[in-house]
Amino acid sequence: MRPTVGTLLVLMLLLAGLGHAPPSLDEAQVVLVEGRQMEDVNCTGMTFEDLFAYDNATFDVAVDGSWSAASITATARASDQRAADVRADLDGLFDGFPGGNDSWISTDERDAVREVGPSCIADMSTRITLHEGASVRTIGDDANEVRFVEDGLALDERDLIPSDHPEYRTCPRPFASSSCREVPVSATQALEIDLMVAEDASANAAFERLEDPDGTPFTIAIVATNMTNASMRLTFPSLAGLTLVGSEVQDDGNAVLNQDAPLVGQTSDGRLQVDLNLTYPLDEWPMERVLYLDFTTEDLSSNSAPEWLTDAPDNGTRFSLPPGINTATIAASDVAGWGFDQHGWSLSCEGAEGWNVSRTNLGTVVIARGEGLGGDVICGLVDGYGMVSDEQRTWSIVQPFTFDANLTTERHVLVEVNPAAEAGFTLAATLEQGTRSGAVQSMPVLSTTVFDHSSEGMLPGSLSWSVRISGNGWWIMEFLLDIDVVLPNAAPSLSIEPALDGSNGTWNALGTSALVRGYAVDPEGEPLTVMWRLCGAGDEATLQGEAWEADIKTIACDQQGINTYVVEITATDASGGETSISTSLDPPVAEVPEPVSPPAEEPQSRSFIPHPGLFASVLCLAIAAVLSRPSDP
Repeated sequence: MRPTVGTLLVLMLLLAGLGHAPPSLDEAQVVLVEGRQMEDVNCTGMTFEDLFAYDNATFDVAVDGSWSAASITATARASDQRAADVRADLDGLFDGFPGGNDSWISTDERDAVREVGPSCIADMSTRITLHEGASVRTIGDDANEVRFVEDGLALDERDLIPSDHPEYRTCPRPFASSSCREVPVSATQALEIDLMVAEDASANAAFERLEDPDGTPFTIAIVATNMTNASMRLTFPSLAGLTLVGSEVQDDGNAVLNQDAPLVGQTSDGRLQVDLNLTYPLDEWPMERVLYLDFTTEDLSSNSAPEWLTDAPDNGTRFSLPPGINTATIAASDVAGWGFDQHGWSLSCEGAEGWNVSRTNLGTVVIARGEGLGGDVICGLVDGYGMVSDEQRTWSIVQPFTFDANLTTERHVLVEVNPAAEAGFTLAATLEQGTRSGAVQSMPVLSTTVFDHSSEGMLPGSLSWSVRISGNGWWIMEFLLDIDVVLPNAAPSLSIEPALDGSNGTWNALGTSALVRGYAVDPEGEPLTVMWRLCGAGDEATLQGEAWEADIKTIACDQQGINTYVVEITATDASGGETSISTSLDPPVAEVPEPVSPPAEEPQSRSFIPHPGLFASVLCLAIAAVLSRPSDP
């Protein structure tokens, strides 16, 4: 929950920095000494959600017997997909300090956050207020607000600096502590951030005492704005007749329908517990969402027994526990409609040979295996003050089938199901592997039944079998079963595509490298790496879809005096399966110019052709004759 308790976690978030950097952080006086110590910061006005966009979070708020203090604990979780963002944001918070914002997150940075955390959280608002009176629907400036107490606060984390990361190392910077270790912020291991009560404290939050809560109704308001996936449990001191009489969610002051109702229960020592699921539609930001809870005390002399509701399993209903499954859980949301009592209710069951049904404080129902293949359980509803329902119901818990699974040579998984005495149910089944799943097959099981599952799309490794059991008289239940089948790795296929001239590569103009192309395909669809090697040298080919291209250089061969080019191409999948092929690259042949022949002499003609010089001679003789002739008298 991020409302109230969420705020507390704000600094916790500082530790996880998975979200929006708080605007006031730039103004905060954060002093880092030798990379390990930080002074006080001012986080007034911040909330947990300003700093940490968790995948899911749980909050636990326990009011103490004085009705003036509380213990607030919380755990915020970041999945593998979000964890790298958390580490990067946290590293960025230390920009300007030794080791800060350097793409590595260290134990020194973590310890610095632990130091400054309680001081920052103490400035934040829990967003939880208490109001005397029935059905209060306003939060005034003088609200009785739950406040954090710095001396009672502590922070911790799990796997922020995962020691099993392959790049886990000693911090190389000056001023780092001798024990400093760090990992790159790109590390994807999931992590958790915890808000706790300090070891030497009994509470970490306080509020003004409620006036005589024993006889006065009161309302708790929780601002749930921006809380997208959180759960909160409120636990109150033992007080006879204390009960939740109403609740309401308001968005910008308007009542919202179709919200999950709070689940009410009691601890073994009689303390009232209220469990809440907090959600928020992010597309409606900055709409304000507030959850109101109305409490009162009442005269227990008029206490009535709990009642079964229409959603409860009928007499004779069968619950399933397949082979290898010792306990099964039914979600609290599916159980909430089984019964009703204003003081909360639980199950009181008696079963033979250890078979049993029970309801936890979180509202979930647990089905437990006993001896043999099945047993009957007789159950009644019991309220928080021990009053049992007038009606009891008898249910059966059975192992509905046995199975055997095998992998065929065609990589199909055959699961043979043999029903027990309790036949007549339907199985909807599919193969699963992490986030991958196959096509669902649904068949009634009246006798031996075989499910034939294709492993297409699955990766090498262990496979699980997901089944959903339903049928007339059967409570619908889902299980993920270990079928002891391991899908072997199939090596990728690899080929070379001839060039236009039919050769295996296209040489550059200098003859120093050849461009070779081809295709590589992995049967399971795993990512591939294609490498080439020639004369001891090599590099990675570029890969686009199934097509690869390698620019193969011959310099290593030339340096060794090798003029025969035999290149090896290897495709490797993510599971280590590989395929190699070798091919020869014919060296480019230098083009030798053809010799130019002199022009052939033309054959002489039989007719006489005077030489040009002859005409010149005749002309000169004619001119001389004219010049030597005597002139006329």
